[in-house]
Amino acid sequence: MDAFKTLKDGALADGADETDDTPSLLVVILDANPVSWYSLAQKAPISEILADIIVFINAHLAFHHENRVAVIASHTDSVEFLYPTTKDNRKTKQVDPEKDANTYRKFREVDDMVLEGMARLVESTNSISTKTMMSGALSRALAYINRIQTESPLRSRILIFSLSGDVALQYISTMNCIFCAQKKNIPINVCSLSKETLFLEQAVDATGGIYIKVEEPKGLLQHLMMSLFPDQNLRKHINIPNQANVDFRATCFCHKKILDIGYVCSVCLSIFCSPRDQCTTCHSTFKVNKMRRLN
Repeated sequence: MDAFKTLKDGALADGADETDDTPSLLVVILDANPVSWYSLAQKAPISEILADIIVFINAHLAFHHENRVAVIASHTDSVEFLYPTTKDNRKTKQVDPEKDANTYRKFREVDDMVLEGMARLVESTNSISTKTMMSGALSRALAYINRIQTESPLRSRILIFSLSGDVALQYISTMNCIFCAQKKNIPINVCSLSKETLFLEQAVDATGGIYIKVEEPKGLLQHLMMSLFPDQNLRKHINIPNQANVDFRATCFCHKKILDIGYVCSVCLSIFCSPRDQCTTCHSTFKVNKMRRLN
């Protein structure tokens, strides 16, 4: 017993942050591209994957009575808040009083809104596009965090469930979101369920987040609870997965292609895939003859 007392006293003496009880805000971004979800359904039913995600969200809410959560859907051509949302956007339906009697009210609200919203987005999709508006979802997540933090002090973090690949056209806007999150000390965590995402790997590395690649979706809940559940304060005391190799390749500003070697404007740092007479961003002129020697 004395050993346990000494251990406890020593831990408390290390710093006041050991007893930090600040609530946490978790903003979840769901890739809502139906084509990507259909491909993932070959490994595990979509209903089971969504159920694991909802259990993880409910666990976050149960960890602290003042914890908050927001869920954003990144669709093929739009971004939508699934939770919280206005009552006008919700479908009216008959509620089973016996089923709700044994369910925490906030859990039920999150469950219903997320499942209804995802079903509505999938049913209303007519295109077979494989892209997703991830940069727009990140922008809305950061704007929401900024608004909430002005009302009350919260430790905020973003968790992205990624199924689609990178969209080169969104590189600049995605990088702007990464720099904003880095400045605000908001870690971006990524759970990749399908394709590797170069841009999101860079986001995780720049903001001090966690990146996990789930090869078997049936074990999703275990990955979430063991790797992504702890907030910033708890991660100091556990061994968390880290990225061994991060692909830092950039995208050119002219054709939005991912480059191994490019040409950088010495004035504004814009990147191009071939020599140019003038920078399209800051309009600086280049000595093309000298640049072509490097080509």
